[in-house]
This record gives sequence, structure tokens and C-alpha cells, in this order.
Amino acid sequence: MRPTTTAPGFLRSYVLPALWLFALPLFGLWFTGHATASVDGDVLESIEKQVSQDTELTEEQRAETLAFFRAVPASAACLSTDEALANFRSNLAEVCKDVKQFDWMHSLASGLLALGLATTVIALLCGLAAFVSRPFQFISFVVGWNVLRVTGALQAIGQGGLAVWLSYWVTALWFNRYSPKLIGVVGILVAMAIFLVVVAIFRRPPMDFEVEAEVLEESKAPELWAHVRRLCARLDTPPPDHILAGIDANFFVTESDVRVGGQTLSGRTLYVSLSLLRLLEQSEADAVLAHEMGHLLGGDTGHGKRLAPRLAHFAQYLQTLHEGGLTRPIYHFMLAYRGLFELSLGRSRRESELAADRLAAGITSGRDIARSLVKVGAYAGFRDRVEADLFSRDERQQSVAIARRVALGFADYAQSDAVHGDLHGSVTPHPFDSHPPLSARLENVNARLAPSDMAQVLLEPVTFSWVSTIQEAEAIEARLWGAYEARFSQAHDLVLAYRYVPSNDEERQHVERHFPPLSFEGKEAGHEATLDFAQVHCPEWEEPVLLSEVTHASTADRMFKKYLDLQVTGEGRSKEKRSLCLSKLKDPDALLRAFEHYLGRCRAMKEHQARSQQAA
Repeated sequence: MRPTTTAPGFLRSYVLPALWLFALPLFGLWFTGHATASVDGDVLESIEKQVSQDTELTEEQRAETLAFFRAVPASAACLSTDEALANFRSNLAEVCKDVKQFDWMHSLASGLLALGLATTVIALLCGLAAFVSRPFQFISFVVGWNVLRVTGALQAIGQGGLAVWLSYWVTALWFNRYSPKLIGVVGILVAMAIFLVVVAIFRRPPMDFEVEAEVLEESKAPELWAHVRRLCARLDTPPPDHILAGIDANFFVTESDVRVGGQTLSGRTLYVSLSLLRLLEQSEADAVLAHEMGHLLGGDTGHGKRLAPRLAHFAQYLQTLHEGGLTRPIYHFMLAYRGLFELSLGRSRRESELAADRLAAGITSGRDIARSLVKVGAYAGFRDRVEADLFSRDERQQSVAIARRVALGFADYAQSDAVHGDLHGSVTPHPFDSHPPLSARLENVNARLAPSDMAQVLLEPVTFSWVSTIQEAEAIEARLWGAYEARFSQAHDLVLAYRYVPSNDEERQHVERHFPPLSFEGKEAGHEATLDFAQVHCPEWEEPVLLSEVTHASTADRMFKKYLDLQVTGEGRSKEKRSLCLSKLKDPDALLRAFEHYLGRCRAMKEHQARSQQAA
């Protein structure tokens, strides 16, 4: 989650959508007042008509009677316990039942508004407290999260009940009729939303942090292990329990449980990138390692370990609110709190990064920190460019060979203008922390690097790399790159199936591997339906419907049968709508799932073709 860093951006993205929490209670408050006034008006109109037609009353009595009923509305009499109004109340038996409903719903709407305002104050105080210090950050989030999930559930229940009540009374009051179907639909949606929210409070999200790497046992890298221990001794922090070797473009440490190669590692884990270690001199690698150990010393990883499960639970709760439909306003309100907390979290993480840089500079030097930051950032930037270029191509690659492409093209990239934009226009990638810009990190360790210096740093040959001390380093890299490139190729192949029209036999075969022709058996002979990547057909139609011509698809029940209705483009009114009777199929749900999948492919293809034409 990336926090919005500008005040207008935060206001537009978080604060304004959060105000939807108050929309239904405010409408309920207005409507109950409106309904009460409407009932009072109807009763008074009826009384005035009766009084005006009563010939037994004198003008003075008529005036006194009208003055009384105008001063005491029917709703006031219904809600009063005054014995003097008992006779009036007894004559308003049915009216009073409605008025009491309005009063209860008015109280409910008022209570929901009060709860929302109180929650706003608590969330704001907790969010601001998170900026004070790390201990305050943790405590404030725990308090804020526990308060918000309880009040969120109460809002879901209260607003759900109000929505069901309004689904009857809005139409009854304004149109003198009501729709049982509307009430039933709203009731079902509310029940589902409440169920999801309550379940989400108690459901724990999976906390598996899976890393693609191999465990670097001490027997395979004794020199590296010994060196890491010496660095930790100088920093006066316990060494890591595990070292992982991978090919991602970063280094990190964590105290959270890590799943790697089918096993779960507990304790302190250090991840080192073999690809990056090849670019770093020993002193530069020491700067990176000391920086990561600085996170252990500074308590960053311990703080993250305590906070991570709660953040994950909150994220899962937010997802449930988003999917709940009627709970979407509550989702936006809670998202605003999460956004405010993310601002404090981002600030503290940036401060931690700068502190870890200063600590590492004291162990090595500011120059080593600067050189390592440039190399890590440049490698990550160029690798992203290579992968993005490969993925954007509309033809199959016999071999993606990402590692080879990066190695062969890095020198040219280092001498181009692109490297400066990548280094100064982005932050160093990292799975746990929000890193400050490169310029701020260089200034933080009193290092200066001109553009020409950066190119020299990137092009200098490495005289000693820690990779040379790791047994089977090349074999580990080969295995990891092989698995990564295979997944990359599979993902690209699937994307191509969404991009191709197709325009030739080879492309058609490729699309059909992922979207093969399908046939759905009918309950009776001759009622089967067929579907492929381009069209759908059933026996009732004279010709198939091209998916590219489908503008809208929906299901409907008619005469106790279920239909798939398609709005299509084309010449002639006969092509405006086609209906496929799902009830004639043995497995109509299978057709619906496949149709949605194939139609999504067709639409994605059309969007890609349109973008390609615009780019050309």
C-alpha cells in the first residue's frame, strides 16, 4: 500500500470517500423526520376537514380545537406519556405504530452518526499518535484496529437494518406501494454483508512469507558466515540464524517466519542476492550487510514482526468490507485510517533506513554506502527494464534468458541517460521498508557522486566478490534463474493468448492452447451449446454470435427458465439481442464460467489492439 504524500491527494483519495460512512445515517435521519412530518400533515389535514364539517361546533370551539391539534402534532401525542393526551393517542392507534417506527429508526440513525463521529475522533487520535514514536505507533494501531473492527461491525449491523427498513418505507411513503422483492434482495445483501464482516473479525489471515531462494548453510559459505558474525559483533547485535541466497534485486533481514524450499525458518533471517553480490566489492557488500544488520540492532525487524500480523488482519478485514457491497462506505472509512497510519509508518521506515545507513557508514564508509546504493539501484532499474521490454513483446520468445540479457546490456545501460533517471526518479526496491530517495541517502552519509562518477562506479571491474567464497554459487543461481525464467515464459505465453486476435494459424494455435473449443451437453439431444475463443453458438440461433460483437451479457429468469442474454452489435435489428436457454444444458454454470472467461479474453484483446494502434 503506497500512502498518498500530498495533502490534496490524501484528501481526495481517503478523506472524501470516508464521508460515505455518514450518507445512509444522514438520509435515514432526514427521511424519518420527513416521514413523521408527512404523517403529522396527513392527520392534521384529516382533523381539520372533520372539524370544519362539524356543524355542532361554534366558531370559537372550532378555533380552539384547531389551535390544539395544530399545537400538538400526532407524532407528539403518540410519543408522549401525558395522560391528557391519552384519548388523542387511542384514536391514533395505527398511526402511532408507524410513528414509533420512525422514532426508533430516527434514534438508530442518530446513534450511527454519533458512533461514526466518535470513531472518527478515536481514529484521528490514534493516527496522530502513531507519528510520536515507534512504541506509540504500535500501541496506537492496536487500539485503533480493535476499536475500528468493533465499530465497523456495529455500523454494518445498524446500517444494514436501516437499509432494510428504508427499502420498505421509502416506496410505501412516496409511491403508496412496496416491493417485497426489493425488501428481500436488500435483506439478503445485508445478511451476507454482516456475516462476512463478523467472520472476518475472527478469521486469521495466512502469514506465510515465502521467498524463492536456497538456504545457505555455513558449510557452503564458511567465510561469509564468519564475516557476517564479525560485523554483528562490531555492531553488538546477535547474528542471523539463517542466510538465504537468491537472485532478487535486493537484500533484506526479517524476524518473521520465512518459508523457503518447503520448510519454515524461524528467527533472524538474512537474504543476500547473488546477482547483486557479483557487482559489489567486499567493502561495498560490507556496507549493505552492515545496513541490514543495523535493522536488527535498531529493532526495525522486531517491530515489523509484531506489527505484520495485525496489518495483515486489517488488510483482510478491509478486503471483506470491500467485497461486502453494502459495507463499502465502512470500507472507505477504515481505509482512511489505514492511509493515515501508512503515512506515519512510511516516515518511521524512512528514518530507520537513514539510521541504518549512518550505522553502516560508521562500520565501513559513506563512500562504500554510496557506491553500493548506486550499484543496487542501477541493477534493479535495468533488470526491470529488460523484463518489462520482454513482457511487452507480442511474439513468443524461444528463450527469455533474462540473466544473460541483463549481463550483456548492463554496460551500455550504465553509460546511458536512462540510468540517472532510474536512480534519481525512484527508490531502491525493498520488501519491508519505504526507502528515501537516493539523493537523501547520499546526503545522509555525506557522500557526493556526480553523474560521471556513477557511470565509473558501475563500469569498474570487481576485484573481489563474496560470491567467489560460496560453494555451488553458480549452480544455485542457475537453478533459481531457471525456475524464474520458466515462470516468466509461462506468464508471457498466457498474456499473448489474451493479446492475439489471432491473425494467423500460429497465433490461433497459441490462443486455443489456453482457450480451447468447448461443447456443453444439453439435457436433450440437439440442445448442446458450443464456445470457442471467437464465438458462442446454440441450436436456436441461425448463426454464431461473435464475442467481439457482444456489448453486454447478463442472466435472467423468464417463465421458470434461466437465460443468458447477449446484447450484440451489427446490422439489422435481429442482431440486437440473443438469448441462450441455460436451463436446457446439463451444466449451465460451467458454460457461464467459461463464457465469462472467454469474453474477458476477447475484451482484453480488443483493448490491447486499440492501445497498440494508438502507440503506432
